[in-house]
Amino acid sequence: MSARVALAAGTVAVLASAAMVAVPAGAAPGGGGCQLAGNAKFVKGPNGTAHPFTYTFTGKLSNCMSSESGAPTGGAIATLVPAKGSGTCANGKTSGVALVKWAGGKQSVISYTTDSVTAEVVLQGTVIPKYKVGKKVYKSTLYSGQGAVGDLLFQADPTQCAGSGVTTAPISGFTGIGHQS
Repeated sequence: MSARVALAAGTVAVLASAAMVAVPAGAAPGGGGCQLAGNAKFVKGPNGTAHPFTYTFTGKLSNCMSSESGAPTGGAIATLVPAKGSGTCANGKTSGVALVKWAGGKQSVISYTTDSVTAEVVLQGTVIPKYKVGKKVYKSTLYSGQGAVGDLLFQADPTQCAGSGVTTAPISGFTGIGHQS
C-alpha cells in the first residue's frame, strides 16, 4: 500500500471515528457533502523552508448530497479575507474564514483550520453566525452552528515547492457540513 493511500485511509478512519464519538445516543445526525474544486493564490507561498504565508481561495461546490430534503445541490466558496498559514509544501497549518454562496440564495460563513501532510489537507471548522469585513457584515442564513470537514488535495507545482514558493495551486476534494441532532 502506498504512503498516500495509507494516509488517505487513515484520515477517513479518524474522521469517521470522530463523527461516531461526537454523536450522542438517540441523536438523529444530519448533513451532507459536496465535491470542491478551486484555486488558491498565495503571497510568499509555501516551499521547502517553513515560513508564514497568506492565501486567498475561490472555488465551486458541486454534486452536493444531503440527508435533509431541500438542501442546496451546489454553490460557490471564497475566502472573505486572506487566510494565514505557516509551514512548507510537505506540511503546514492554516486558518481562515470562507463564505459559501449556496444555489438558491442562502449563505454560510465558515471559520476553519487546516492541517496538511504532503498533498493531503484535512479541514475542520464551524459555520459561524456572522463575520465582519470592514463595514460589511456577512451572515450565515443556512447551517449556522454546524460543523464543517474536508479531505482535500493540494496540487502544488513541485518546481515552485523546490524554488521560491507556490504562487497558485488547484485544490479539490470532499467537503461536508453536518449536525448531531
